[in-house]
Amino acid sequence: MLARLVTDRTQQEITTPEIAGAEQELDSLYLANLGTTRSLIHRLGTEDLLDVLRSAGTVHAERAYVLGALLSTEAAIVAAYAGAGSADAYHMRSSALDILLEAGAANLGEPDLQERVDQLVAHVPKTDWPVERWGRLLRYEAQRGEHSEAEDALFTWLENAGTAKQRLLVADAANDFYAELEKLEDEDLAKGGFSREEIGEGRADFAEHFAELFAGES
Repeated sequence: MLARLVTDRTQQEITTPEIAGAEQELDSLYLANLGTTRSLIHRLGTEDLLDVLRSAGTVHAERAYVLGALLSTEAAIVAAYAGAGSADAYHMRSSALDILLEAGAANLGEPDLQERVDQLVAHVPKTDWPVERWGRLLRYEAQRGEHSEAEDALFTWLENAGTAKQRLLVADAANDFYAELEKLEDEDLAKGGFSREEIGEGRADFAEHFAELFAGES
């Protein structure tokens, strides 16, 4: 039923009884798969949801994937019912994106994860992203082995960091990122669109840009 509501393009609109049935089905899915209610999920912010999914400081990848998938499905149904500009649908998609990026950064390995992320990005433009999401994208792309994409996310994260504390967090992530790259074989670097020489160049470019941002505040 949920798939039909999302994908059936011959239907002009979703009726009130259909949306009520979808909400009932979603209620049961949230409870069965995550042990909590849909209403509670919607009362929690993204960071609170991620805290619930963490164990010993690490996000539980499988549960994060299920939650992200449910939120994105619910968002698609809400958008089909209330309109593409629905604020509720946007909020759910935004949370789903953060949660799925965390799932991927935790090395989930689901084959459709990138497709799900791409679909959400199409509805949550990067121009609207909070600064923390660029850090999640960095970890996500690095885990996928997309080193060049990860570095792009790193520099965009730095550019969007608005405080000294945020920039120091980015600097720590940069040190970890380039240190991990140095451990890789040349072949693995090349698969991710990177080279041994670019590690040093990236470090230098990051340090220069980092210094320019701090100098601009003085």
